Amino acid sequence: MLVAAGTAVLVGAAAVTLPAAASAAPEDLRARILAGVPPHEGYAESTGRLGLPEIAALEQVTALLSGVTRLRVRYAGADSWRVDELTPAGERDTYRLAGREYVWDFGANQLTVVEGETPVRLPRPADLVPSELARRLVSLTRADPVAPIDARRVAGFDAAGFRVSPADPDTTVGRIDVWCDPTSGLPLRVEVAARGQDLPLLFTEFREVALTTPDITVPTAPPGAGSVTAQAADLAGALRQLDAAPPPPRLAGRDLVPWGGELPGVGVYGTGASGFVLVPASRGVADRVVDGAPAAGGTVVEVPVGRAAILTTPLLSVAARGGIRRGGVLVAGTVAPAVLEQALRELPGRRA
Repeated sequence: MLVAAGTAVLVGAAAVTLPAAASAAPEDLRARILAGVPPHEGYAESTGRLGLPEIAALEQVTALLSGVTRLRVRYAGADSWRVDELTPAGERDTYRLAGREYVWDFGANQLTVVEGETPVRLPRPADLVPSELARRLVSLTRADPVAPIDARRVAGFDAAGFRVSPADPDTTVGRIDVWCDPTSGLPLRVEVAARGQDLPLLFTEFREVALTTPDITVPTAPPGAGSVTAQAADLAGALRQLDAAPPPPRLAGRDLVPWGGELPGVGVYGTGASGFVLVPASRGVADRVVDGAPAAGGTVVEVPVGRAAILTTPLLSVAARGGIRRGGVLVAGTVAPAVLEQALRELPGRRA
């Protein structure tokens, strides 16, 4: 993961106090985000400072959360949008149109078409767009208290701000700050800081944005490029091949939460910012994470069956258990490491 050269400037920039016209009640701003963001297009940058070490099989995710991601955004609606990740080598474009997703990878010279929607997936650049990250975090913490914060100038807008303070003592999230255009409700900047820390470990903001409705068209592969089609439902089949055990009804003192999907072995536990997710993994993937954890600053965890390890940052914890035929898993969440350690010890499993 790359660390942005301008991170210190961005993080340390003082908020500018603006006239009362830029103010809005925090509860009203939260409600507007939950109701849906308006059409828009622009350019945004996200900076992650989580400091995650490289984890085998999860390199793209660790890079996304510990570096700078440059994004060109076109959003016409929840089922009509395009986000381009801009890199020195080119770009990787993700489209959502009429129930399909299209991914054009310039470097690989390939267009991938995904039918349907994957209910569980790894984080991707489109999740770091300010409007999308705000929507997800505000939805996750809708029961937590909010308070006003100083307004600031963002992408040419006098943005009103509010702070979400997660109440659960087990979460590692100390605050979530969101600044919005008070007229349209469009989220313009988001900061996430760990408990007990002042500087945000993840922040994203529009550098320029316009409240227009862009035209999103279906991409086509240029001559000589590869093209493949996949079904989002294929993920369930892949998980069934792992022979994953059903997720336990309760882990680490948290109940299994209905999440609107049925994927073998996948479980979501707890609510709000103190939840975590359990995902089956092949023995090879789980073992690589466990074996590589000590060199990456992780900790070996003693478990009744198999082998386990945990990698922690001030904001995110990732754990794995392997060494068993049925039950190789990855567990991750914005919770205290002790919570994931307890979950690993409670997981059932059969020896190889």
